[in-house]
Amino acid sequence: MNILMVGAGSMSESLVKGWIASGISPQMITMTNRTDRVRLDVLATQYGVRTTAEEQVDQFDVVVLAMQPDGVLDYVKQHTWTNQLVVSVAAHITPAEIEAHVTCGAVCAMPNTPVAFRTGMTGLWFGDHISDIKKRQATALFERVGETVETDASTMPYLMAAAGCSPAFFYEIVGAMTPVLTKAGFNESVARRIIAQAMKGSAELLLHEERPTAELIQDVAAPGGPTDRGVHVLREHQLSEAMHAALMESAREEN
Repeated sequence: MNILMVGAGSMSESLVKGWIASGISPQMITMTNRTDRVRLDVLATQYGVRTTAEEQVDQFDVVVLAMQPDGVLDYVKQHTWTNQLVVSVAAHITPAEIEAHVTCGAVCAMPNTPVAFRTGMTGLWFGDHISDIKKRQATALFERVGETVETDASTMPYLMAAAGCSPAFFYEIVGAMTPVLTKAGFNESVARRIIAQAMKGSAELLLHEERPTAELIQDVAAPGGPTDRGVHVLREHQLSEAMHAALMESAREEN
């Protein structure tokens, strides 16, 4: 399976790193980037992938469009498509927009950066003209680097907010918690690891539990205890409303 990555940003790098860790040979991945050749050379040295300045898309089985959204459709129009699996990971691009210019169908994917460590969550929005074989191929490719869920026009914006954007929200929370521990005497690296490991363990529990989050909170929040008091502070400061507003803003289509 020959993969062409069009674009060399953080998402491209995360996918390449995860796919290589999953067993795909670096020599099966070719990267191209119009704006920053130095960045491309750095990634080639770091991961052992191929690079090209003049790609021929018909030489690849999978073409991942990972440039800025405003460049996706222009790129699609400039090339001749035969039977590739065409995947866009650009926000706010629809499969129908791509399929207007290709004959092989398209899928819009929304992965998040944890795909680099094969713990990602990817939404897959399949176009009307993509074959079942290509659907399975796309699903298998992204399941190499985490879990997948099928989305559509109505759910993709919210998947993007909840999975694609939320890592930044989690980092914001970690950034807010870290100074509390450093002021107590931990160095910053240890403080961040304490918080990250606690979040990792909590996420793992959520993946194995089906009980409502309110019950999970009760498991660790004895009435009047330190956890219970902290939860009340979060609620007094309207954490729920803030998270709702953040997700809705991230899901909002730009004008």
